[in-house]
Amino acid sequence: MNAAAWQGPPSDILGHSAPIQQFVARSDHAVLALQHVIAFPEGCSLFLHLAVRRGSLDTAAWRGVCESYGGYGAGPDLTATDTGLKFGVRFPDGSTATTVDNAFHGWGHPTDRPQPPMLVEASGGSSYDDRFYEGDRRLWLWPLPPPGPFEFVVEWQSLGIDTTATALDGSAIVHAAEQALPYWP
Repeated sequence: MNAAAWQGPPSDILGHSAPIQQFVARSDHAVLALQHVIAFPEGCSLFLHLAVRRGSLDTAAWRGVCESYGGYGAGPDLTATDTGLKFGVRFPDGSTATTVDNAFHGWGHPTDRPQPPMLVEASGGSSYDDRFYEGDRRLWLWPLPPPGPFEFVVEWQSLGIDTTATALDGSAIVHAAEQALPYWP
């Protein structure tokens, strides 16, 4: 077991895609979709796509969306407000993890192993203009979810998305992890 597995995917394993593709939340202004999951022996990367249309948002509100979510990062700017974008998971045993209550802001020392589960924003990017915002986020979930259904939870109150839970197939992710291949045998 990799001592730093909670920090992100391994650099020497080719992860395997899990057959998960679905919308996880929608409002008048925003859509969040889970595009795919790449599974590894000790965790998985969840790839999300965010789309926001300006619609009736005034200039200040639109600027706030674009500036707050316009670049990579899971830092305080993305989760500092009660109405900002948040992600989480809830397993059948009741354990939860969110990108907000993550005990390690940024990357901690590999020996500072946190209590599982952990969900961290690992990367992202975006583009926007005066009418439309489009962004991608990659979340790292450690450890792998248990076989069976579990919940992926999103909230983005400032754009009309209350706490919304979507069932995901943990068995498909676990099966995909079994298909991950080391770069060097």
